[in-house]
Amino acid sequence: MATATVYRRLSGTHPELVEHAWVVTDQEGECELLLPDGRGLLQVTDGPPGTRTDARTGATTRDEDGVRGLGTRPVVRRGGAGGVRLGLQLHPLALARLGVTGAVDTWLPLTDVLPAGVVAAARTALLAGDATAAARALEDGLAVRAAAVPVDDEVDRLAEALALADERRGLVTVTDLARALEVTVSDVHRWSVRHLGAPPAAYLAAVRFTGFVREAVGPGPVAPADVVAALRWYARAGQAPREVERFTGLTPVELHRLEERVVALTGEPPAVAAG
Repeated sequence: MATATVYRRLSGTHPELVEHAWVVTDQEGECELLLPDGRGLLQVTDGPPGTRTDARTGATTRDEDGVRGLGTRPVVRRGGAGGVRLGLQLHPLALARLGVTGAVDTWLPLTDVLPAGVVAAARTALLAGDATAAARALEDGLAVRAAAVPVDDEVDRLAEALALADERRGLVTVTDLARALEVTVSDVHRWSVRHLGAPPAAYLAAVRFTGFVREAVGPGPVAPADVVAALRWYARAGQAPREVERFTGLTPVELHRLEERVVALTGEPPAVAAG
């Protein structure tokens, strides 16, 4: 079935800050699930604002311009019909390299990381239909700021650990990461809390859950119905509770609560009892 959301992915030019960019046109104000992928996000919007609802707490905010740090919770997003969003998927340590802390699952104004003139130039390019130029303006602005922040060796070492975690889809332990870097578990934990704003276990759980969902639904915007279907399929597989958490990043109870919350927020049909 054709989708009313047009998604286009753009390559990044500063991989230590931006993993990739994307532009989305919400032609009919569709609903999607933003995955807790352990990344930050910077976005510029135009048109009717949408909403973001935390799938665990139910808290709702307007989906507007801003920059968010590490994402660890699923979010249901409803777009405004005719709205356009340009997003930069940030490297997990991008905000640390920009000298910004304390933004886990929290949105900050764009001017906390970029001059107003850079934001204005990016918006002008986006409104003119040149999303690539808009993304480059934002990336270059971030690179200028990062160059002015003192280099921290801890950030570079932690980046090595996170790259290994990503390569293995989060299916590693903090001990595995410490061993690979030839440091202590407490080192990895301290660096993660200091520079990511969250313990490494939270990062690994986010990467595991997103990897689990992406294996089922593929790249691009994620339809809540597809996530619900994947959760129900996995529940029927009857995996042992410990294996469920190891593979998906959430316990069986947490997965079931997430399914219920997404169903309640999006109006997806309830599960049909077997037999």
